[in-house]
Amino acid sequence: MTTDTLAGKVAIVTGAARGIGRAIAAQLAADGAAVAIADLNGAGAEEAAAALRETGARVLGAHVDVTDEASQRELVTRTVAELGRLDVMVANAGIIHVAPIVELAVEDWDRMFAVNVRGVFLSFKVAAQQLIAQGGGGRLLATASIAGKMGSPFQAHYQASKAAVIGMVRSAAWEFGEHGITVNCYCPGVVDTDMWRHIDAERGKRLGKAPGQLFKEQAPRSPLGRTEVPEDIAPLVSFLASEGSRSITGQAINVDGGVVMW
Repeated sequence: MTTDTLAGKVAIVTGAARGIGRAIAAQLAADGAAVAIADLNGAGAEEAAAALRETGARVLGAHVDVTDEASQRELVTRTVAELGRLDVMVANAGIIHVAPIVELAVEDWDRMFAVNVRGVFLSFKVAAQQLIAQGGGGRLLATASIAGKMGSPFQAHYQASKAAVIGMVRSAAWEFGEHGITVNCYCPGVVDTDMWRHIDAERGKRLGKAPGQLFKEQAPRSPLGRTEVPEDIAPLVSFLASEGSRSITGQAINVDGGVVMW
């Protein structure tokens, strides 16, 4: 579905070369925004941007290392220079790793928090600086997960990182409200992406399940009786980026088919 609810807006989406991030970038562009598609895989980001340009969207593809402040700042600077301003930051980049606590290396714990938490912090920091300097408010959005609200075996570091994002969003909403900037995160459930295929393979193996079995078992956990695809997540993000969400801030909104109802 295409609308003009974001006409004149400029958005950055990190981790947007594939999966949920790519679907979000496509939705924001369809709804009228100019979009910077950013990813650690710079070639993948440019490929995604090229595909969107064919629809007539104003899009750029960019490399970003979300764990590095200079890289994040360069991304914002380039976006403003080429697309004119910044209105929306979607801190979507994230990673997954599966391991029981007793086998979990400190390095893997630290890497999880570097990408999933520090990456969001830096995205918010550099974007907020630009939004405040511009005036006129804006939107800071992040990918959390229902994992931040519940437990799962062999993913303690992932669950903890997503809970940290939710906590950061709630505090950031208080800091930036006076500038007309809303801050929210969206919490996907079981989405058919490379990330969940990795979970299916690695956690499933540890649980003694055949390939594909763990993913298949997730559908009955939803009242809708199905898992999700990236395009299920994108419309919520577009709404949170729009003026229609101006009174929503500090929220961690589930978009998970009803698996978690709080």
